[in-house]
Amino acid sequence: MLPLLGVAATPYPPLQAAELSTLFTTPQERQIINSNRYRGDRPKSAETVKPDGNAIDLPIQPLVREEVVRQYMISGITISRDGPHSVWINSSVYEDGERLEDNSRIKVLAGDDLRVRITAPDGKQYYATAGQTLEISYLVSVEN
Repeated sequence: MLPLLGVAATPYPPLQAAELSTLFTTPQERQIINSNRYRGDRPKSAETVKPDGNAIDLPIQPLVREEVVRQYMISGITISRDGPHSVWINSSVYEDGERLEDNSRIKVLAGDDLRVRITAPDGKQYYATAGQTLEISYLVSVEN
């Protein structure tokens, strides 16, 4: 308790926040410190090294995305007691948990409302029952 009283009872006046920011540095030093601190936040351009060891800056190319649209006809859904459930999509059979050719995931949802969930590569989810056709769209990156 006594050490705290000694600190609180010092003869120095309390410092204001503005005085603390320049307590150990001059404004010029503070500008250099801030410049160095935020240098890593700036976007960097791509850099390629020439065979002679000199670096040249190349502009960063924007990411080009293309929309993919697919149609899936759900012909039937089979529930199994012993093995994985199955679903017929575009005349091909897939087991629960498999992936389609575009990397979409299949999940058979058994219960009162028997249906299939297809999760597109971008994470969007689509639901259908037997006899329905799904139109799925998502974006993919393409090379420039």
